[in-house]
Amino acid sequence: MRIRTIFMLAILLVNIVLMTGCGQKALPQNPAKEIKTGGQLTFGSLQEPNTLNPLLSDVLATAEVSSLIFSGLVITNDKGEWIPDLALDIPTVQNGGVSPDGRTITYRLHQGVSWHDGAPFTAADVKFTWQIIMNRKVNIVQREGYDKIASIDTPDPYTVVIHFREYYAPYLTLFSTILPQHLLGAEEDINKASFNRAPVGTGPFKFKEWRVAEAVVLEANPAYFRGKPKLDGIIYKVIPDPNVLLTQLKAGEVDLVTNIHFAQLDQVKTVAGMNTVITPNMIWEHLDYNLDTPIFQDVRVRQAIVLALDRRAIISSVLKSAASPAAADQSPLSWAYNPTLQPASRDINAAKELLTEAGWSQGADGIFSKDGKKLSFTLTTTAGNKIRELVAQTIAQQLKEAGIGVEIRPVETAAFFADILKNRRFDMAMYAWVGGVDPDNIDLWHSKRIPTRSNGYDGHNFPGWHNSEVDNLTEKGIATVDIEARKQIYFRIQELIIQECPVVPLYFRVNIDVVKKTVANYRPNPTPAGNLWNAWEWGFYTN
Repeated sequence: MRIRTIFMLAILLVNIVLMTGCGQKALPQNPAKEIKTGGQLTFGSLQEPNTLNPLLSDVLATAEVSSLIFSGLVITNDKGEWIPDLALDIPTVQNGGVSPDGRTITYRLHQGVSWHDGAPFTAADVKFTWQIIMNRKVNIVQREGYDKIASIDTPDPYTVVIHFREYYAPYLTLFSTILPQHLLGAEEDINKASFNRAPVGTGPFKFKEWRVAEAVVLEANPAYFRGKPKLDGIIYKVIPDPNVLLTQLKAGEVDLVTNIHFAQLDQVKTVAGMNTVITPNMIWEHLDYNLDTPIFQDVRVRQAIVLALDRRAIISSVLKSAASPAAADQSPLSWAYNPTLQPASRDINAAKELLTEAGWSQGADGIFSKDGKKLSFTLTTTAGNKIRELVAQTIAQQLKEAGIGVEIRPVETAAFFADILKNRRFDMAMYAWVGGVDPDNIDLWHSKRIPTRSNGYDGHNFPGWHNSEVDNLTEKGIATVDIEARKQIYFRIQELIIQECPVVPLYFRVNIDVVKKTVANYRPNPTPAGNLWNAWEWGFYTN
């Protein structure tokens, strides 16, 4: 997921009170229990799909249902690792799947895979999917990355050779859904095709019926190339009222609900026969310094603020432990996460020493001052988000204890993103970024991405961080083909974030799921693959 998409998701997610983060409380599995074959699982959702063609929608419900129906070339598992799906292996430089310059990617495909109607799946379907995506008459929601492809060759039915115009580092994120050429190739208007409401895929479950405003019903695909699913089917039940959904959970009428609202966490924990599962995500809450603000131009002041904060206290008291501390911009779920780095622990004395060293003196009111100016600033954040408001208040109190004054300034969400951040009209700002599977954050940290009138406000380096080493690293990161070499680049960027403090990473959020204790093999997934990524393995314990 690229930064422009990330930014839009951040705007959409910023007012969600549901907490999403890093550490995982794994769902207990019982290997001693036998998993029976058969049965129908009911999945409760607050949302209904708007189509069942995932290329035409950014609705979560569409993505969830379609992940059961369709397959992609590769997928990410619950550890954030790339694993093959329709492809036989993950293309790399080492196995010859990636050319030395990174511009040619070769996928070898599984043989014997069939569409739900029995037609064979071939490389031609992959090429056809790209052609659909690049057809401007089709209402595709995301073309980024695909538009960097110059051509696709299919030398045989089970080989796909993708030629990029330039190296595209997150190439594995493309082709998460493949569509059938034999059914859509002759469609005059794919936007209006009946296929979009009754799709045919290669995935573990086949479309059966869509009862509008009630449920989408799926049945097991007996010819699934990984093997017939353990379940007979899945009912994707639409329950748009969270209170009604909770009632049905308590009554045992649904087996699984994901993305439970944070406000309902205490209630779902008490539901008999259910496991509450806290799973990681890659959304990180943080504080941006405006580095043009005079008091923040001394790195010692920024470091003192970091030392004055108690992330763990915020997580335990405000977030009910449904989050985990962040050290830098990469989630521990990312292959580019630097495990040697740890979030700073609170040390008020060390914070005060840094401020004294920087020439600040603590006054009779407890607030530091220098040259007649108090060490005080505004913390701007989104209005209406009760959790974020409580976090802001806690931050203000913690900094006050260290002699730093903070005034909280809530701003309506649309204005916050479109004006306050874009025009950098803040001292300090608090909001969240949605991290992607690929660690490229050039849009956040490169000095050319500081939004200004001269660059058309292009970029999201809202702190205004100028660092030539970071500029070079971010450029090198998206041009380096070898993944191990890329990893070292992002390790170094994380170190520089901690050293220079252009931003204060606070915590990673978490998803809250509730699953019946009789459900087996549910392995929640924090990546874009979603929680239904291994549904073909789901089943019910015999007792």
